[in-house]
Amino acid sequence: MNDNNETVGLGVTFLREDDTIDDEFNEIAQVAAISPPELERNIVEVDDLNPEDQIKKKLPGLVDAGELVVTLNFDVDGEAGHDDLEDDFNDKAEKNYRVQFPIDEDEEEGGYFPITGIVTGFAPQEIEAEGVFQVQVTITVTKKSEFVPVSELEEVQTSNEGDGMHV
Repeated sequence: MNDNNETVGLGVTFLREDDTIDDEFNEIAQVAAISPPELERNIVEVDDLNPEDQIKKKLPGLVDAGELVVTLNFDVDGEAGHDDLEDDFNDKAEKNYRVQFPIDEDEEEGGYFPITGIVTGFAPQEIEAEGVFQVQVTITVTKKSEFVPVSELEEVQTSNEGDGMHV
């Protein structure tokens, strides 16, 4: 058990909900990096011809749930789930994903962030002579996401046997 509150990125996985089996998520292989969404609140400006102290009035507006960006070491054979993400881009439909943190053997640490969104970008990156060919996938988040700790999971599968994760 980790006595610290810090979590490192090693072992974090990215999962996509299966198209045929509800509540089963399959790991997308060869993830190089994940940039989580950043919440941002809009500001509504109020026009007033005679504002107090000549200061423009501003009100808090709606929250933009941001974008999740996943960088993949691209699998040209399509066996790593990368084709599914490209299909999601072409389908233009809202899908469910997860950023899964490792679950320890005592099932005391770990959990996931559920991400619901639309794939709005599928961008091959610069190709270099000695670089790994990568693709960035951008998912525009459409619902609020809150961390689900392992203690709240009904059933935990700590390995990737069966390619799915049930919770």
